[in-house]
Amino acid sequence: MAEIEKQKSEIDERKELIDDLTYKLYSYLNNYYLIGIRRDREKFYSFTQEELEQNGLLRCGVYMNLIMDGKLDDAEKLLQIEDSDTIRWLGMLLVHPRISIQDFIRTVETLKKRNTPIRSVLLTAGRPYVLNGLYDFTKIGPLLERNRELIIEDMKYIYEPNICPAIYSLCLAEYYYQQNRILDAEILVNRTIKEFDRASENRLLFSALHLQAKILLAQGKVFNIGSYIKDCRKFIDENGEMEFSYNIDTAEVMAAFYEGNHELITQWIKTKAPDEFSNFNMLDLYRYMVKIRCYIITKKYTAVVALAEKLRPLLEEGHRQMDLCEIDILLTICFYHANEKKLAFESLERALKIAKRRKFYRLIADEGEAILQPMIEYIKTKGETPFLMKLVDIARDVTIHHPLYLKPLYKNKETFTHTELDILRLLEQGMTKESIAEYFFVSVNTIKYHLKNIYSKLDAKSASQAVWEARVIGLI
Repeated sequence: MAEIEKQKSEIDERKELIDDLTYKLYSYLNNYYLIGIRRDREKFYSFTQEELEQNGLLRCGVYMNLIMDGKLDDAEKLLQIEDSDTIRWLGMLLVHPRISIQDFIRTVETLKKRNTPIRSVLLTAGRPYVLNGLYDFTKIGPLLERNRELIIEDMKYIYEPNICPAIYSLCLAEYYYQQNRILDAEILVNRTIKEFDRASENRLLFSALHLQAKILLAQGKVFNIGSYIKDCRKFIDENGEMEFSYNIDTAEVMAAFYEGNHELITQWIKTKAPDEFSNFNMLDLYRYMVKIRCYIITKKYTAVVALAEKLRPLLEEGHRQMDLCEIDILLTICFYHANEKKLAFESLERALKIAKRRKFYRLIADEGEAILQPMIEYIKTKGETPFLMKLVDIARDVTIHHPLYLKPLYKNKETFTHTELDILRLLEQGMTKESIAEYFFVSVNTIKYHLKNIYSKLDAKSASQAVWEARVIGLI
């Protein structure tokens, strides 16, 4: 009797769990709260194959978690289970990161033939990009200009019709930005911000504000980055705050790289950065990319390589060309700083191969001085090409306008001796080693010794670079 009661209790608990998660999923999927689905990850993974076959909605929850874990093969196996709700199955297919453009279009066409919009498909996943959100659509850039009406019509089956023209404009603006057509991108993105604000489309508004900030930085304009972050936070619904706050915090760190705000960067690393060794989540891809940059400025080069190579196979599986290009650019910077020139050039060649094909000018050049130096040395070794020289021109412009971007974390000013600071000031005035030695009544070798220490502390290779770096951090 006790055994029967125990079994009945277990069945009741299981039914209660299924009912609870089913109810939650309706809310999660209708409101795009993927963090909620992620929070219940272990519960979803506890279901048996039989239970999943009987409940298509729970299967959807497991499916989304498999995608977040980067287990795309396992996710595809769930798609092979017959689903009585064809529309739900089509929605699951649309968000699979490995879906081809052709299959994506065919799926939308099926929805059109059935005249059944889904309008709850999440393609941005809270990231600050549309073309490179949950799925990498960057290769459709050339199609955007030629097929405006057709694309907007298709969008109406996965987004609300009234905002589809604005989404199209934002996609085109992202494409123009990568091509370095900054003015064209600016005109489009400014329109979309008003539309998304009016429609309370917070995720898309975040994407538009993020692109607007990048455009202003590309133009070398001075603007209040704190105000931009404040605008992003202003549009967060209370219920969706957790969904957004992670990536807005991360966008704030990206802004901090340009301002040289090492305090904010350090705080983020300690308290808010994602942990790639536990709770790994492919939806945190934007955050992982920013964390790699944090590793670079703190000179944790082994950690850069480890995280990059952890991401690479998952990015290759998902055909994420833009992210693969970015990974190799960051590896180029890492290896160059570590004086591994051969590895740096190999990474740069992989990135250039993708960038040239997709016209990712800004993706590379926005790294400023960090990528400019490796490219210049690469050109001296391998020779010029029109594509490379254009990248150098753009990266040089970024370097001039944003000298603080991605600078390593320096030691405190107190670590420089009075003599070292005096030598730096004299170098700034154009004095040579010999004249400085006479100034201090010491030998030239003594000045060389001090310069060696100065170069090491500033990560500089010459007197002029040391002066520049000292100015950048306010040392002189």
